[in-house]
Amino acid sequence: MSYEYPAAPASRAASSASPPFPSGALSVGLLAEAERSLLAGNLVMAAWLCEEVRRVDPDSPGALHLLGLIAEREGRLCDASRLFRQALAAEPEFGAAWLSLASLHRSSGNPKAALLCCRSALLIDPADRDGWYNLGNVLFDDGCAFAAAEAYGRALGIDRHHDPAWHNLGIALHLAGRSDAALTALGNAAAYRPDNPAPLHQIAVVRFRTGDLDGALRAVGRQARLDPAQLDSSLIRLLAIALRDAGRTGDAIPITALAVAHRPEDVDLRHCLGMLHLAVRDMPAADAIFRATLCHGPADPFALNSYGVMLSGMGRSREGVRLLRRSLLLQPGNAEIHSNLLLTLQYDGTLGLADLYRLHAEWYRRHAPSGGPAGARRVAPDAIRDPGRRLRIGYVSADFGQHPVGFFLSGVVLHHDRDSFEVHCYSARRRSDALTDRFRRMAEHWHEIGDTDGEELADRIRGDGIDILVDLSGHTANNRLRAFVHRPAPVQATWAGYVGTTGIPAIDYLISDPRQTPDGVDPHYAERIMRLPDCYVCYEPPPYAPPVGPLPALESGVVTFGCFNNLAKLDESSIALWSTLLRDRPDRRLMLQTFALDVPSVRDAVAARFAAHGVAPGQLDLRRASGHAGLLQSYNSVDIALDPLAYSGGLTTLEALWMGVPVITLPGERFCTRHSLSHLTAAGLPGLVAEDASGYLARAEGLAADLGRLADLRGRLRDRMAASPLCDAAHFTRTLEAAFRRMWRDRCLTGRID
Repeated sequence: MSYEYPAAPASRAASSASPPFPSGALSVGLLAEAERSLLAGNLVMAAWLCEEVRRVDPDSPGALHLLGLIAEREGRLCDASRLFRQALAAEPEFGAAWLSLASLHRSSGNPKAALLCCRSALLIDPADRDGWYNLGNVLFDDGCAFAAAEAYGRALGIDRHHDPAWHNLGIALHLAGRSDAALTALGNAAAYRPDNPAPLHQIAVVRFRTGDLDGALRAVGRQARLDPAQLDSSLIRLLAIALRDAGRTGDAIPITALAVAHRPEDVDLRHCLGMLHLAVRDMPAADAIFRATLCHGPADPFALNSYGVMLSGMGRSREGVRLLRRSLLLQPGNAEIHSNLLLTLQYDGTLGLADLYRLHAEWYRRHAPSGGPAGARRVAPDAIRDPGRRLRIGYVSADFGQHPVGFFLSGVVLHHDRDSFEVHCYSARRRSDALTDRFRRMAEHWHEIGDTDGEELADRIRGDGIDILVDLSGHTANNRLRAFVHRPAPVQATWAGYVGTTGIPAIDYLISDPRQTPDGVDPHYAERIMRLPDCYVCYEPPPYAPPVGPLPALESGVVTFGCFNNLAKLDESSIALWSTLLRDRPDRRLMLQTFALDVPSVRDAVAARFAAHGVAPGQLDLRRASGHAGLLQSYNSVDIALDPLAYSGGLTTLEALWMGVPVITLPGERFCTRHSLSHLTAAGLPGLVAEDASGYLARAEGLAADLGRLADLRGRLRDRMAASPLCDAAHFTRTLEAAFRRMWRDRCLTGRID
């Protein structure tokens, strides 16, 4: 930049031409030449010329002043201060020396002394532009934005073309809360110096902070055209994230890529660019950028974290776990990274319930506040004596929208008995959609919590008087578990958003059902299990779900198995089992569809894994993501869905059933392996649940061999789903409310609520 923020005078040396100099044309000429040498950076020549003047006049104020500026340039601040004072002793009316001394005090962190020096200069010459300008800088440093703005205004009253004063006036006005006036001032600075990118940067800052993303992007673009090397990486990252969250990632990528091109060593900026490509599902680009990021910063914990999560989603969970462990070693106190590791470990079929409980308990030990939960809300004695009163229910989630949690929760919020329950939704969702807007309309109280977390969020929830606080995220992305450890509500529960225990004793209940968590598993949960009678979630199909099509096999003669789950769930045991259904059977194929299959290398890797088990490439239909409506339509090309063994389908199983496709499942002992068991049982389809691998194959073979039976089942599945507890939101909500009421009464029976 041409000048720093807040800017220094354009040339303090230039102002030294006005004070009295020693008599004689020679001395005047030598001082003028010394000043030119100083401005040119030739400090040796400037000092020699000044000493030549002092041979004639040892107390020359002009020479002493210039020697002080030279000493300041060289970092000899004590010498500079002494020389400025000597100049002032020789000539007390030397305004430029007062301003130089003020600047020295300012840079040394002595605002009071700097202020006195500036006022001394202005007493000598109230019309000194640089005096007012420097006074503004000192006042700004001292936190007096209004007074600084007034001083810059006085400087501009003397010289309207002084672009540094316009620039700093804009900054001061913005900090004083006058953003419109700030933009006017900064616009003038840019107009007077169209070659200077600094005002454009500040315009972008003001536009961004006032929520004008388009204006900020335009200003950054103008700055980039002037000097892309001067783009501020912090602002670029903030703007890019804001544009991403607003659904405008495509606008963020070019300017971020340009900034990276000029600052290739900036690991944070590279990481941001990788996250942008990940947001638009450009997996090859994201993969390349993350690898390049780690080449520049192999110990950057945040890049390791993001790349680890991405690799897991691409079916490379072991690599993802390795990177996440490295990330956590570098940032042991980062709860978000720790949560990402726990979620990724859920895909590891070798871990049992006891292992997962131990690993999750470690999260709490590491991230809970010292001394345990503090500040829990006390409930009045009358409330304890009235367990049947209207309760305030708080739902906390980043997924109030088109997300599995959104589809599970929407019917509940709609059907809550408002005479008995007051519904609060605490949303950390970064991007709204049609379902988000519906939640906003349905909830009695809608709270946008942004990035608020921990004790701050806990205090906010506590202030709302929530009785039962429900976590809907667990250790998934953008969770708010750090607020729950502070226990802001007397009763706390986790439900629907995670696949097992949170490991947090401050969360009292896990809401489940008898199939999802059978008797005997309770010791492996930090929470008390509250089992609903029918199913632990209720599914609300989207209105854009297409009609169920005819059985594809009847037309093609080929039985198509399908799985639309995240590739992280595709463990080797599932591949080996499914390959048994396909091997040496050209009349059968397997369709996989998920976002990671957009990447050619991922498709090749998946094909190679099946080829190792004797499956011909032509038997695999590996489809790229096509949006939610397109994914649902793809089920009309599938005859039978296959549930992964290590991590069962949740929403995917419900969607398959809604689209008329039966799902074969083999539940394990862990929570994440039993989703389909719960859904199929609630839908009245226990015959699709196997007890072992041979039973899994037998059920799949039985359906594939009887296309008439399969077609009949396909035609009846949607109606069966609609009539089951899985889709009866009103009934499900009553059972959930009954569970809430039991939780509250149990707490009341203790005689205290804290």
